[in-house]
Amino acid sequence: MRLFTTVSLLLLSTTAAMADEVESRPGPLKITAQSDARTVIRSIPEEAATERFEVLSVGGETVSYVGLTDGPVGGVVFKGGKLHGTLTRAQAETFYACRGYATARHHYWAQEAARWTESLVKVAEPAPDVELQFSGKSTMKSIKAVLENPAINQVKALVEMGTNPLKVIKVLSKARSEHRQREHDEDMLEELGKLVPGDSEKRLADVLRPEDLTFLERGLVMAYPKYSVEFMVDDNKIQALQQPSFLQLARVKPGMFYAPNTAWANCTPEKWVDAMPPVPASAPASALASTPAPQG
Repeated sequence: MRLFTTVSLLLLSTTAAMADEVESRPGPLKITAQSDARTVIRSIPEEAATERFEVLSVGGETVSYVGLTDGPVGGVVFKGGKLHGTLTRAQAETFYACRGYATARHHYWAQEAARWTESLVKVAEPAPDVELQFSGKSTMKSIKAVLENPAINQVKALVEMGTNPLKVIKVLSKARSEHRQREHDEDMLEELGKLVPGDSEKRLADVLRPEDLTFLERGLVMAYPKYSVEFMVDDNKIQALQQPSFLQLARVKPGMFYAPNTAWANCTPEKWVDAMPPVPASAPASALASTPAPQG
């Protein structure tokens, strides 16, 4: 009888855990030709995205992109605010790794953003619509993993508060201060989020002066490490915006860009697809079919 009760409790707890996981898992996201790029990209959970950016193309059109952490779709490409196509998992990982490689080698990728995105648009498989499935799980390369969560420290402080009256007052005072700071940060993120490629450098500076500044051969990067976002500025206007900040990652976590067996010499705006690791001979036919032939 005791064994039966133990097994029953175990099954109940397992079922409850599975139910909680299903309940917390985000529902599927359907993207159609009518979907707005910014609305879609911002509705993707941070744990489900590796990066997101917007770039001003040579023709003045905005190219937007979001990389995904899991599922068969590796990334989604938008042109002019509308759905263009998708990348496979291998393509998205190579695109991420190669741009990180270039940035870590002191050649910030967005200096040539127009060339990178031109090849991105060509490589993407055109799609009239796409449905994204989210597992609810995060990875070390997800935006959620990269961004700092200010709520964690506050929760920890409240837990450690104890019963000492003086410590209670000190911790509560710090919590109020952190709450005000968090509200300020949220306001700043909202204002920064309103900026788009083509906006003036002055408008960006009026929202928030850069926390970090990098001068390039052409233009400069106005970066905000606190929010892990950066803006590539040239000719007094925003050419590209990126989250998380690749410059920040290249300085403190270059290992984020590592991908086994990558042909790093091919990590250029035009040849990054050729840097993809070769598909093992034992790979399933479906995997071979989803991997594009090398372009030379």
